[in-house]
Amino acid sequence: MKRFVVISMLVLNGGVAHADPLSGTKIIVLGNARGERVEIGKVVFTPEDGGVSRFEVTMDARLEEYFLAMRPFRCLTGATQRLCHFPVAREAPRVSEGDLVPLEYALMFMRTPPASLHVDPFNGVYYRMKVVDGHIEGQLNDVDMDPFITPDNVPPERRIRPLRDSDLSPGDPATHWMPRLFIE
Repeated sequence: MKRFVVISMLVLNGGVAHADPLSGTKIIVLGNARGERVEIGKVVFTPEDGGVSRFEVTMDARLEEYFLAMRPFRCLTGATQRLCHFPVAREAPRVSEGDLVPLEYALMFMRTPPASLHVDPFNGVYYRMKVVDGHIEGQLNDVDMDPFITPDNVPPERRIRPLRDSDLSPGDPATHWMPRLFIE
């Protein structure tokens, strides 16, 4: 009987069984077209009612700590670029398949040249996320991080989610070391 249930589930799902992308422990991976993939952390999703999941992100120890612009950053350094994690938590860490913005904010970065001692808030990296085939994919966008650095410049009604679509511009994969994010 168990074999029939498993086979039936595979047939109904087109031959592939997909796990819930917003449940359990998943790895966070950055990647590029050259096939480089670097695991940078984990996210634990805990399902709640109504298709919502609470999440907690833990960055991997391979991200080195740097003191840049008078604050500590956890960074991943490659030959052409350093990506420094710049998490923003303005609301409860809860997501649904239709609203991944809190997770997007938790996985923002600033990019610098590899040997730079400074960060420029204009060089923000924002991964717009969506659920694709049972996992989460993030597409690269460039963003000015100023709304997070100087929140007093943001109108009160936008302080929790200060970014608008017009604040994001598609990043050029040719000028970014790791233009893709995967949660799998």
